[in-house]
Amino acid sequence: MIRPLTRTAAALAGAVLLLSACDSGPGAARPAPHPVFSEPLARQVNLALRHTQQAGGAGLRQTVTFSGKGRAVQTLTGRLDFAGSRGSATSRWQLTPDFPRAARETILGTPQGPGTGDAVGRYTVDTQTIHYRAGSAGYWLRYTGDIKPLWGIDSISHLRGTEGAIGGTLLEVLSGVRPAAQRALDGGGRSYRADFPLTEALELFPYDLRGEFVPAPLYDHMPSAPVPLTVEVDREGRITRARADLTVLLDRKTEGALAGVTALHADLVLDGFGAPEAGAIALPDGRVLDAASAVTPASEARAGECMDFNTGMRYSRLVARVPCAGPHDGKVLAQHPLTGAYPGTEDARDRAGRACAGARDGSRPGDLWYTWSSRHDWAARGEGRATCYAVSRPGATPPARTA
Repeated sequence: MIRPLTRTAAALAGAVLLLSACDSGPGAARPAPHPVFSEPLARQVNLALRHTQQAGGAGLRQTVTFSGKGRAVQTLTGRLDFAGSRGSATSRWQLTPDFPRAARETILGTPQGPGTGDAVGRYTVDTQTIHYRAGSAGYWLRYTGDIKPLWGIDSISHLRGTEGAIGGTLLEVLSGVRPAAQRALDGGGRSYRADFPLTEALELFPYDLRGEFVPAPLYDHMPSAPVPLTVEVDREGRITRARADLTVLLDRKTEGALAGVTALHADLVLDGFGAPEAGAIALPDGRVLDAASAVTPASEARAGECMDFNTGMRYSRLVARVPCAGPHDGKVLAQHPLTGAYPGTEDARDRAGRACAGARDGSRPGDLWYTWSSRHDWAARGEGRATCYAVSRPGATPPARTA
């Protein structure tokens, strides 16, 4: 009986030694918690946003697609420097020929001349300045500080973001997102299903375009449908993709300019994480004009001055003063006062047409244009004004098309 007991005791002693070897004791190092995935689910998207920003910078590519009868697709590409609070981007619109004209003019904007606003624009943004260059322009416009050249108009500030220097991206809506579900992705990342308020979706678009979406009462005091969102995060905890179905923004109850649009989606991709290399954030090259002096209401331009129609402000009454010796979209021929109280849009237009009927500078009749004061401008000035001008570059702002 002694030998079997001895074997049993020896076996137990070996087991104890084996367990002791596997367990290093209370001082053993444990795996560090993940900066995102170790936290409660409700906080993980917000933490992923902060972790992405801590990476220093990232490349971005976002597409916004208006579809229904035809398609209009905006592609935004650029680079964000989170640490330096700056960024640069290029925006390109592609519209199919069958996309409704009213929707085309609303999305691209309507300048003073024929066609629509530029389908291509470049901009660089920091905390103090926005530099904007229209695709048809050979110069940059520098907007600094508070940008409010006209009452109620501040569209260029839409280009400035809060979560990243470049505005209008889905990064702007992620800080308050609380995921409802998650799933694992290949490579160790995760995908989250969530939603965000319709009011925040409106902030993704320029001021003037928001008026074409759901009516104001829907987001002033009435409940609204949430905007569905999917967010993907890599194994490091950085956001790599966000997709939102923005269709709930479309107003189905009225026949507005976007009546032919039945779906609206946004898709953001981030990559190339890390501090930007020298030159990665594009700086304005060539001529730069100070918008404070160059950008003006057309009614304030003097006879004989030349102007471009695309200022980045998406407001047709604003133009950029440029030298007549170089390329330009139009030339002011005359400014005529329209006295008395504001007579209404149709009468104001007729009076401006009669005032500008004799304006000539050798241009063809089809190149002669005129505009008139709005109700607000008329009241502020105490009288209206008819601006007579010639279109010098009819092809400068053509409708954007794709084959």
